[in-house]
This record gives sequence, C-alpha cells and structure tokens, in this order.
Amino acid sequence: TDVNGSTVDDNKLTSQYAFTLDLNTSFTGSDNLYVGLEQGNAPTTDDGLRLDSASTSANFDVTSLFYSWPIGDFQVTAGPLVDADDVISATTSLYSESFRLASMPWGVDDDVTGVGAAAAWANDNGFNASFATVSTEGNTAAQGIFTTEGADHYVASLGYDSDSNWGIGLIYTSDDNESAATGEDTSFGAGVYFTPDGFPTISVVYDSIDYGNSATKDASNWLIGLDHEVGPGTASIAYQSNDDGTNTLSNYEVYYDYPVNDGVSVKGGFFTEEKASGTEDTTGYLVETTFSF
Repeated sequence: TDVNGSTVDDNKLTSQYAFTLDLNTSFTGSDNLYVGLEQGNAPTTDDGLRLDSASTSANFDVTSLFYSWPIGDFQVTAGPLVDADDVISATTSLYSESFRLASMPWGVDDDVTGVGAAAAWANDNGFNASFATVSTEGNTAAQGIFTTEGADHYVASLGYDSDSNWGIGLIYTSDDNESAATGEDTSFGAGVYFTPDGFPTISVVYDSIDYGNSATKDASNWLIGLDHEVGPGTASIAYQSNDDGTNTLSNYEVYYDYPVNDGVSVKGGFFTEEKASGTEDTTGYLVETTFSF
C-alpha cells in the first residue's frame, strides 16, 4: 500500500485470509435450506485493503440461515439470518464486483442482516419484481420486529432483462432505524447493463440516499464497470464517483481474474482512492488466491 503519503500504513506488505462454507439442502427438489458460515482475520475497521471476500469473523460464525420455497409464481424466503441483498430480483449491474468496488452501496447492502422475509416474482417476458424486509434487532424482545423500538429495513426492486443484450433494474430501500444517529433514511438506485457481442460487458449504476436526520448530508454514488474476456481469464476495470454532500471523490480499480483450474483462481490488480483536499490519495496492490471445493 501507499496510503496518505506519510502514514504508518505506507509501503507495508500484509496478508489476510477468509474461509467460507455454503451448505444447501433441498427436501422437495424445488426448495432450499441455506446455511452460510465464515471466518477470517480482516480488521473490523477497513485498513484500505479490504477485498470483497474479506471476513472479520474471529470465530467460525453462522452468517446466513434461511429457507426458500415456491408458492405459485413466487419464490418465498424466510429465516433468522437474511441479508438485505439476498432477495433482489432486479439486475442493475453485470460488473463482477469481486475486487473492491461495488455498485449500489445503499440499495444493495449486505451489511444489513437479521430476521427476514422476502418474495420474488419473474415472468417469461423478462420482467421481475421483489420485496424484502429485514429486522436487524428482531432477535431480541426489547426491540422486536415491525416495532417503533426495532430497526426494520425494506427493499423493493423492479427489473427487466431483455432477450437480446441489455437490461435495467430499479431498487428502493427504506430504513426506519430511528435510534441510529442518521435516523430514518431512504435510498433509490437504478442501473443498466449491456452485453454487446465482441465487446466488454458494460454496467452503469447510480445510487442515492436521503437521511432523515437533517444534520447528515445526503449522498450519491456512480459506478461504471467493464468486464472482458482476455485469454483464459477476465479483465475488469471500474470507475466510481462518491458524493457525500461535501466532497465528490473518485475511485478506480483494474484487475485480472485467472482460472488456474476448476478449483483455483488467482486475482491480481491495483486500485486508487481519491482523498479530500489536503490528503494524498491511496494506492494499493493486491493478489488473491481462491480455492473452491
């Protein structure tokens, strides 16, 4: 890393690991019981090098637990550990998002986890819709589910995926966590993707958030991402613009994902993060090896 020019984080080599286990069980052939477990040694505060795969779980924790089953044209999901992004039918981006940058930081927020229920619908013409609710304090009687004291998160999506080479998605979220410093907030995002023959896959995504607390400034985020097959692997590049109401800052990343074989892949690349005026930008170089079995 080369962080902020002269801090103690400059020019140091670090190593992190993450271990995840995904368990899927079907009882009828059309349903699924999912259990996700993970452990890792990434610091709880992002040190500037956190990859998408990073885990901060010191113990081997159950991080996801839910059951999905069909009811007519709907796929229903419910469980005690549901992420807010587990059931979003709309596709807003085809960018791989497996390095550092991700689109829709508020609309697609996997940090919101709790007691949840959701339903998703899709038809043969390409239209789809979903609605999900997650109560992050739904496991305690003092807060509960759908109460004034509790924190309930709602996600609605609407999308269209064409038979040709494009699609569009809309996501609206509402968080009624009145006990948080930011109070209630709502976000709206939209994304469109293209898959032209012989060219990179192109994704353009916008996301915004409106905080109920007047002391917290509204924010917005743009991401443009491209993926393209190069040789045996995939090259990816993305540009992200963050506006926090005070500063508009840019992030970039470039990486290449090389499949060594069916179970091993190596990903390498670099990123830059623009800092506010008076602070030098952050540049980092990372290599990640993934073993799947």
